[in-house]
Amino acid sequence: MKNSKPILIAIAALVIWFTLQSSVPAAQPSFNGKTVRIIVGYTPGGGFDTFARLLGRHLSKHIPGNPTVLVINMPGAGSLVAANRVYEMPGDGLTMVAFHFSMVIQALTGDPNVQFDPLQYKWLGDPTVGALPQVLWVRKELPIKTVQDIEHASNPITLGVTGQGAGPGIAGNFLARYLNFKVKNVYGYRGSSDIMVALERDELDGRVLSQATMETIYRRYLDAGLVRPILAMGDEPRLKPIPGIETMKDLKVSAKTRELADFLIETWRLLRVFALPPSTPDATVDALRAAFNETMKDPGLLADAERQKVIISPLNGEEVTNVIRKLASTSPELIEEYKGLIK
Repeated sequence: MKNSKPILIAIAALVIWFTLQSSVPAAQPSFNGKTVRIIVGYTPGGGFDTFARLLGRHLSKHIPGNPTVLVINMPGAGSLVAANRVYEMPGDGLTMVAFHFSMVIQALTGDPNVQFDPLQYKWLGDPTVGALPQVLWVRKELPIKTVQDIEHASNPITLGVTGQGAGPGIAGNFLARYLNFKVKNVYGYRGSSDIMVALERDELDGRVLSQATMETIYRRYLDAGLVRPILAMGDEPRLKPIPGIETMKDLKVSAKTRELADFLIETWRLLRVFALPPSTPDATVDALRAAFNETMKDPGLLADAERQKVIISPLNGEEVTNVIRKLASTSPELIEEYKGLIK
């Protein structure tokens, strides 16, 4: 027993040491002398690029070590190329990606082109309001002022769309198939600005576009009285509702249609999401989430946003994660209904 006393003391010391070590928080990572890249899934000059560069100008001072921050464009497949590639990159905290939230929906609905699991990405946040409400807009000179006018139109209202998987195209199909609106998608436009030009030239009758985008990027169309809102799909508490137009809540629809509409609206709740590769350590994720959140409150960033006429109203990484988890729990039957709208 005399000989066992030193052994017991040593064991006790080791237990205390391991206990203390486990209670010590992980050391905060430092980015001193390093370069952080923000990969944007679109070409320069668009909305995603605007927000990424806005973030990039102010992010460094909120990251430990104040690294250099570069914005790199990686366009392709509506930002899917960037989402797929960054997912496989090392989780060293030196690469983050900004892509369209619709890529997450494509992943959850089993698109074979998607090579990432949205539940594994480490989400930093979304700097602005999402794509809610999605609004059906028509040219103001058309004799269309209410939902009833569209239901009883003699000819379908043509809506501009980029491609079949695009949100506005899905919305147009929902309006035609489930609400019996006389609308018809016209596909093949290269981008949102091309659709707006086509509206000005009377080549199209209307389009589906978020309220926030129309009120900021395309504000002149409202100021000049070129378009009229007809129906708002979903709501966004951070935006003032458009007065005098009907919403999905005002329409009398079946329970099945209501369920699909609710899911569709949830797919628009986010828009410009920022993420880190899945292999990023928790301590690094925490540091960069904190930096992202602080940057969203940075007076310099807010002043720049005001000059650029863009809305800063962020959701943090945890909030983005919760939205995705909710969508991931959708029943297979409802997912199949939604997938039918893409065709």
